[in-house]
Amino acid sequence: VLPIMLAVGVAERSGMLSALIRKLFGSAKPWLLPYAVGVIGVTASVMADAAFVIVPPLAAMVFKAAGRHPVAGLIGGFAAVGAGYSTALVPTSLDALFAGITTAVMETLPNTEFAPVNAMSNYYFNVASSIVLGVLAGFIIDKVIEPRMWQQEVPTEEDIDPEDAAERGDRDENGEELTAELRPAESKGLIWSGVATVILTAIILFAVLLPESPWRNEEGGFLPKSPLLNSIVFIVFAYFLVLGVVYGKVVGTVKGITDVVNMMIGALKDMMSFLILAFILGQFVALFAWTGIGTFTAVKGAAFLESIGLTGFPAIFAFIALASCLNLLIISGSSMWTLMAAVFVPMFALLGYEPAFIQGAFRVGDSATQIITPLNPYMIVMLGFLQRYEREAGLGTLMSRLVPFVIPFFTAWAILLAIWFYVDLPLGPGNNVMIG
Repeated sequence: VLPIMLAVGVAERSGMLSALIRKLFGSAKPWLLPYAVGVIGVTASVMADAAFVIVPPLAAMVFKAAGRHPVAGLIGGFAAVGAGYSTALVPTSLDALFAGITTAVMETLPNTEFAPVNAMSNYYFNVASSIVLGVLAGFIIDKVIEPRMWQQEVPTEEDIDPEDAAERGDRDENGEELTAELRPAESKGLIWSGVATVILTAIILFAVLLPESPWRNEEGGFLPKSPLLNSIVFIVFAYFLVLGVVYGKVVGTVKGITDVVNMMIGALKDMMSFLILAFILGQFVALFAWTGIGTFTAVKGAAFLESIGLTGFPAIFAFIALASCLNLLIISGSSMWTLMAAVFVPMFALLGYEPAFIQGAFRVGDSATQIITPLNPYMIVMLGFLQRYEREAGLGTLMSRLVPFVIPFFTAWAILLAIWFYVDLPLGPGNNVMIG
């Protein structure tokens, strides 16, 4: 998690990730905007919690500039980020975090036949999930949320105080309207970042495809185990670092190595709460292994499920339903996965399921319901954004507008997981549904 967050910190603080999101939003046609907000919002989890305060107001701004209702963009952006936070089109620090917790639990199991779990173990499933959830979010924004917004009073230019508009983010301090268009230096920075991506990809492919590549396993392949899969964290780190540094050098946010180090220090400061949490959760997993409570509970639980005939996908569905309910009370995905993995990874392993699949199933539960719980700290931040458009809006108003996303997101993602289960598709390189 830490190496990836250090590199993401450079990409974010150099302005590259924000510029990329603005570019994608700004280049979308008005009719395509809801779907762009959906897909980009889901994938924005690569920015970690910063996505909650960047994507919604930016989505509102581009909606307004396109003549669409800004509140629909605001609500949709928050829903896409929050309800789809467990997945993305690219590997993120969350993938590394979940994989680390899963691996720690696997080390307590006697079976050594499990496929290793890394940041890419759910990648195929994540890509499909991001597209499905992103398009679904766009459909809900376009067909459900925005029509409702237009039926209500829409703020006019005369209703908006210039200071409020500047604070909201769609006007500057002089009242001049802002757009998602990039400055020439920012556009140039993204172009050179793209060139750097192509060059880095070519270098990696050359190193990987060599017949005697050190990234191959003893059989000369890459699956199920190989140095390449063990190097996923390094590869993700390299991409974010190179893109952030190249962009920063072009736009001037990175003038030397000191700037890069300071950006990494800033990212590390943001991780301090996680480090403390990781220490506590590490003790929890260790105590479960030392006392044998996890194994005992898993064995008894697996025997109980078999005795009542609750196996196969119904058992998996019950697991994700439980995770969705707990998600209303435990907002931190890492905390909840640590608590659940210690019991459910061994339990489902006894029923024949790979830990990577149970981790993927957990992602489904750790998703839609977190956008309707008052325990989500970003609900208050979101309410502040909403009140800049609707001064009388309260928490109930916000939650009522987010409810239409919950059941469709949960249902669509559960159906997608069922397809993976019954067709027995690989979740990522070398990771399948069943053991063996």
